[in-house]
Amino acid sequence: MSPPRTLVSRRTALRTVIAGAVGVGPLGCTSSSSSEVSAARLRLAAETSSAGGCPLHRGGERFDQPHSKRDGREFPKAPVKESVEVAIIGGGPSGLCALHALQGRDAVLLEKEAHLGGNCTSDSWEGVKFSTGAAFFTAGDTALVELMSSIGAPALPIAGGDVLVVGGEPFHDFMGDGARRLPFEPSVREAFRQSAASASKLRRAVPESELDAQSFADFLRPYPAELRQFWDRFGASNWGAGAEHTSARLGLSAYGWLRGDEEGRLSYPGGLGAAATALGAHLSVALPGRVRTSTFTHELELEANGRSVLIHTLSHGEPHTIRARRVIVAVPKFFAERLLPQVGADQRAAMRELRYTPYPVFNVCLNDVGPELAYDSWFLDAPFCDVIPADWVLYAGRGPRPRKTVLTVYHPLPEGQRAHLLDDERLVAMADDVVLYLERHFPGLRSKVAETRVYRRGHALPIPAPGQLARAALASRPFGPIAFAHSDSRGDVSAFAGAQRAAEQAVAALD
Repeated sequence: MSPPRTLVSRRTALRTVIAGAVGVGPLGCTSSSSSEVSAARLRLAAETSSAGGCPLHRGGERFDQPHSKRDGREFPKAPVKESVEVAIIGGGPSGLCALHALQGRDAVLLEKEAHLGGNCTSDSWEGVKFSTGAAFFTAGDTALVELMSSIGAPALPIAGGDVLVVGGEPFHDFMGDGARRLPFEPSVREAFRQSAASASKLRRAVPESELDAQSFADFLRPYPAELRQFWDRFGASNWGAGAEHTSARLGLSAYGWLRGDEEGRLSYPGGLGAAATALGAHLSVALPGRVRTSTFTHELELEANGRSVLIHTLSHGEPHTIRARRVIVAVPKFFAERLLPQVGADQRAAMRELRYTPYPVFNVCLNDVGPELAYDSWFLDAPFCDVIPADWVLYAGRGPRPRKTVLTVYHPLPEGQRAHLLDDERLVAMADDVVLYLERHFPGLRSKVAETRVYRRGHALPIPAPGQLARAALASRPFGPIAFAHSDSRGDVSAFAGAQRAAEQAVAALD
């Protein structure tokens, strides 16, 4: 993995460090032309800074090999050199959970990156750990709670609820009685409060399968624009889509998240990347030689007997083929279908129908304490959706002063802007806007900014559009001795707990 790029904006002189899962190539992932944005915007161009900058390098996950596969490259194949009972493709949460469940069996895990974790990764700045992806799970995810405790990495409770920030002021319990204090028209305040009660009633009255076929936007249509705007942002941040592209099943459930119907949230310094790192380290020690990084799987070939699979890989760049009696594919379906030339047309079509959100996460590194309003603060008038103080899980807003801090800013993009992740100038401009909008709400913050770090993922979250349950079920149907375990297999929110449940289902399908 190459080091990240460090750039400095000509507009603000703020440093931006760019890393992440992107690559170049056609089919929706190429960099867009400069005609799509104003010349003035592009001239916010970044340049290497003599005061702390460094030569430009692209960092983060490797996507050259997957994009080459997508573009039709034929990779070399080797004769079979080893055989195993089970091979797991992908070292994100679902792959790690699958391997944990298969301890005692002849299983290996193959991950293309030099590190594990998938969408659950962490980073640090000046000793402050922060998340570059998934943030928390809940105490109700009992299997995950027990798993992390069993490996000696119990999560910490997250204190308090979320706030809605309007004009720099936080408003707590904004979907409950706190809605009466919102600085909106009385009808808007009442809509925030009453819509939650209506959502709860509808969830109890209509079967989940029916709600999954309906759009959340239909439920929200009678309500004021401010409420619809909030849910567009909440959905984009949490599951990658606004209300129009969200099933009513998921949208109505999310009301319960905000009202505290779910059990308490849990996390780590560094978010769920810390959980993935701990699980990966535990498995690497417990199962020496079974966790293999820098191993890119480019084809899964079902043998003629239909009872075994040839796994064609590049291991540290060298062709290597493994025969496995069973395979668990724990990578997203948009790439899984490219590994399976023999899969049926209907299943391939279902895999291709799944859509994913492009998603940069900005971590604003501060030389002093920044705003600490709540664990998660939501905004209606900013280009980003929400902000989490990285050390909230440690201090809950009551940490020592002065101290260096980091604000994790979630900034999902529309699907049509995926190519923007390939444009460093656009990313620096986005980072500028993150700081400028934070300054608008919290005057004086900009003077504390040391740098902003950007982690980008081109296909971060599967979009739970209406009908997702049926699509996911078909896309994840076992194919001979091959089962599927990525969190997009469930038609649910992409999360560590969902990945664990998908892994359990895949392991059960092996027997």
